[in-house]
Amino acid sequence: MNRQEIRLYENNAEREQMDNLGELFAVLNALEHLEKMFARDYVPHDAYKTECFKLLDQYKVAMRVVRGADAESFAQKYRLHCPAALERIRDGRPIEAKDDRGNAYKNIAFIVERFITALDCLRLETRDVDNLFPNISDLYSAINAMSSLPADFNGRIKVKKWFDKLSVMAATDVITEDERRQAVLDLEQSYNEFTEFLNR
Repeated sequence: MNRQEIRLYENNAEREQMDNLGELFAVLNALEHLEKMFARDYVPHDAYKTECFKLLDQYKVAMRVVRGADAESFAQKYRLHCPAALERIRDGRPIEAKDDRGNAYKNIAFIVERFITALDCLRLETRDVDNLFPNISDLYSAINAMSSLPADFNGRIKVKKWFDKLSVMAATDVITEDERRQAVLDLEQSYNEFTEFLNR
């Protein structure tokens, strides 16, 4: 039985384009993993910031040589689930370290804003992962950056539950109505616990 070789490209230009697409895929995948590692507090902020800037620069270079692509359409076409990476690309910069030592009030305002945005989204019966995850991811990262919160803060645990759940789902996935209602309850309780902590 003769086996025919399957060619991914017909000439050097097509080969170069395939290499460029592969580089873009690798950059988006690396940025997604970096965002998840930082959100879970596995990477110190200084190291995260340095690596994030490097990956964002690599992304810009890759986009200049990949013809006719933007990050979101590329991720959808090649089935790359990277909502955190896409959010970071939209912001164009790493998540800033905001904590009690200098920017506590800014971080508190950001956490409150993300709580409200996430709850509004859920109350409007939004169940699409690609709409829910960016706010939950930013909320979880901001809570982790607030050093005055105790490690066993219950609000953090509940937000982490939804961050972990959504982060392993595809962008096109949809949570159930029961899950949406539970998420509203969990985030409401987390928000109330956060405001109670601030008022102590």
